[in-house]
Amino acid sequence: MTTPDFLATIRNESALFRAALADCPDRTVPTCPDWSTDDLLWHLAEVQWFWGTIVSQNVSEPDGLDHPQRPEGHESTLTAFDDASKALQETLDATPAGDTRWMWTVDEALHTAGYIRRRQAHEALIHRVDAELTAGGDVSAIDPDLGADGIDEVVDVMYGRDHPLVTFAPAKDRVVELVAADVDRRWVLQLGRETATIDGEEIDDANFRSAPNATATATISGTAADLDLWLWNRPTHADLARSGDQATLDAMDEVLTEGMQ
Repeated sequence: MTTPDFLATIRNESALFRAALADCPDRTVPTCPDWSTDDLLWHLAEVQWFWGTIVSQNVSEPDGLDHPQRPEGHESTLTAFDDASKALQETLDATPAGDTRWMWTVDEALHTAGYIRRRQAHEALIHRVDAELTAGGDVSAIDPDLGADGIDEVVDVMYGRDHPLVTFAPAKDRVVELVAADVDRRWVLQLGRETATIDGEEIDDANFRSAPNATATATISGTAADLDLWLWNRPTHADLARSGDQATLDAMDEVLTEGMQ
């Protein structure tokens, strides 16, 4: 598998995102129904501004950042997106991947400009899909290696990450294998529940952990791109093939019920 060029991905996916929304009426985003066209446009503008600022200013306490005010009107929001996206790309291009930067994960190995580059590549990718669906046009293809890397990130960071305050309890005989034949990759996931009390809030969620040596009781197969889209609760280009224990398949669906934006 070839490691994707994340900076090129940010550039290309951001351009596709903008093109899809440039002349799009302000309508409901089908994959994020609480958002309108301009909500989606502003969301990625603010995200790219935030991470560009984290990298360029080496911000260690992001809670203290003074966020820009959302502009009024579609054209002004487009301009804000252009400015934020350009600044993000320039600062990531100028900053060595190994330079330490703030990151919300507990894994200090991900506290780097390189991981921010990777995270923002996938952020731009998923929201480009949202933008194209909102505009009602064709959804552009996703590079298979980028899709596979997206699955890696979902499995290891977005869902399956460990946290010192969280207890994960595996569910007996609930192991699902994701298969992407187009890139010859497999991901074996032990399903279960994670519980914790954080800042007074009780957490009890369905989740999973990577378990490469476990024996799968169910399998979900498709292209790397479609598996990545499915994990993000976005429509796939083709139906995924599901086989094996139905209770395991249902348990995997439960994990994705809340979804990610």
